[in-house]
Amino acid sequence: MRKNLLVSCVIICVLAALGAISCQPVTEKKAPKTSGLPMKVSKYYWPGEYWIEIADTKGWFKEAGLAVELVDTNPDYFASVDDMVAGKMDANNLALFDIMKYNLKGTDLVMVINCDTSFGVEAIVAKESLENIKELKGKKVGVKDGSYLDYILHHVLAKNGLEAADITIVDETSEKATDEFIKGNLDAIITWEPLVTEAIRKGRGRKLFDTSELPGISPNGFVFHRSFIEQREGDVQAFVNVWHRTTTFIKEHPQEAFGIIAGIYQKTPGEAQELAQMDKINDLRDNLDAFSYSSGVESLHGAIRYLNNYMVKHGATDKLVDSAAYLDARFVRALARE
Repeated sequence: MRKNLLVSCVIICVLAALGAISCQPVTEKKAPKTSGLPMKVSKYYWPGEYWIEIADTKGWFKEAGLAVELVDTNPDYFASVDDMVAGKMDANNLALFDIMKYNLKGTDLVMVINCDTSFGVEAIVAKESLENIKELKGKKVGVKDGSYLDYILHHVLAKNGLEAADITIVDETSEKATDEFIKGNLDAIITWEPLVTEAIRKGRGRKLFDTSELPGISPNGFVFHRSFIEQREGDVQAFVNVWHRTTTFIKEHPQEAFGIIAGIYQKTPGEAQELAQMDKINDLRDNLDAFSYSSGVESLHGAIRYLNNYMVKHGATDKLVDSAAYLDARFVRALARE
């Protein structure tokens, strides 16, 4: 009798404990601890940066504990790269080529999100009288010397049996080169949308090439200085969390998302969405793949090796780099564990 009573009491106590546990509210994953310090972040009319202004409009940065200050880099992307290197900005969406170029000079930029991948958003536009790349020989071509656009131009020339020495390179920013082409002062330019369309329409140009012909040649990503990541890890994780929230929103509510961008830049939602078809907005799944090790350019590690070989071949460096030094996947991987 006593033994049965004791067993019964134990069972009742266990069941009571289990009941108490089951009644406890489910707690959400603890949000990263943020510093509350200002974070200067680039904004640009570019699909890989759409999420920045959507999140800002929605108030999601503030909700995540981030004091984001948007910096308008539309007047000059390449100047914004210099500002990022100089520490005048905390986060910027840069081409992988440009990240490597500056890091080889001693900068410590680290990519934490692969925001977008080009599928035709950059292009070579020439005068209507020029019908193919081979006809650029002896012509004046506007491009920012030593930039990722210059790298793409070299690649396209080589595929068509030409070298950089076969053309006259006019060192201009993309924005200035487009203006000069429209004025008739250049025979061709390599630039990005929407400047490509502007050059074709206003300068009566012809598109000779776009990056849909070379998928994966120009991945882009948001970078921070390594020192910033080390000092403000919680801020970086919160930033990446907001990116994931916003890119999910873009996918699930495209009309509203593209409408926000259209309102900011005096475009139509259709124009904003069309641009995103030429420059793919990457999501979490894309990032998990991109940060994985692979020899192909679908992996950031493979793309870095490809770019590194190009730089060695063209005398830009004699160093073989460790791709892991340019990338930090822990923040997107933390999202996959949630």
